[in-house]
Amino acid sequence: MLVTVYITTYNRQPLLKRAIESVENQTHKNIQIVVADDGSTDGSHEYLESLQAEGKITAVINKTVESRGACYGRNQAIALAKGTFITGLDDDDYFEPWRVETFLKKWFELEAKEIQFSALFDSVVEHRKYGIVNCYDTSVVTNNSLRTSNILGNQVFTRVEYLQEIGGFDEKMPALQDWDTWLRLTASKGDIYNINSRSYIQIHDHGGTRISEKPAHKIRYAFERLMTKLSPLGNKERAALLNNMYGYEQIDNKFHEIVTIFFNGYFRKVAQIINRTYFKKKH
Repeated sequence: MLVTVYITTYNRQPLLKRAIESVENQTHKNIQIVVADDGSTDGSHEYLESLQAEGKITAVINKTVESRGACYGRNQAIALAKGTFITGLDDDDYFEPWRVETFLKKWFELEAKEIQFSALFDSVVEHRKYGIVNCYDTSVVTNNSLRTSNILGNQVFTRVEYLQEIGGFDEKMPALQDWDTWLRLTASKGDIYNINSRSYIQIHDHGGTRISEKPAHKIRYAFERLMTKLSPLGNKERAALLNNMYGYEQIDNKFHEIVTIFFNGYFRKVAQIINRTYFKKKH
């Protein structure tokens, strides 16, 4: 069973090599690797072209001076996917060897039980400066549970046709692209199940900037776009989304939003906002 794995990258050749090698080292060997480079200037183009010449990967290289974004690269990968199934990998993360094989086993197990579902995901192991943290342990993610928080992370394993049917990733979203896609996927095809094998490794202390770190105006725009898509929103849903948005320390404060967060019970978040605002003014 052919599985397509897409990787988006920008100026992180050493990390990219590790990511690609983790896919090549999968116990399931029938894999198509598609790497989309968004205009790197660190030698990644030449590296990817050499791998493509060897038949190891399919490369999508943006050679213009203008960034086209990770979602453009992902959609190019979806269009080029030859696999029955597809999953993604960020260039600064890597897979454990059993990841794809475990996904396939779980997929056919659920199908045999005639369970309706859209995708699979796995708990993530995050390597942070202060230690290792296990994340995204929810057993089953529903569309309703996704309306207030991305509780499954940045990657799923699904059928190529499913992503194609929902139109892939929204290229107008400057952030939260994965969350938005999983919302549309669950609305169209059903719940997403966790394989609980901790096969996705995120390294937060590699010295570079993670793809998820965005300027405040882009984060705010992404949340506003997501809220529009989810409309109509209940007051509690809106408060929960605002609570998530203010989890980004770079977000600029708006009094009416903080009031909404406070009166819906997110007292700790309001305290955090006040503390960091005071700290910024003091320094």
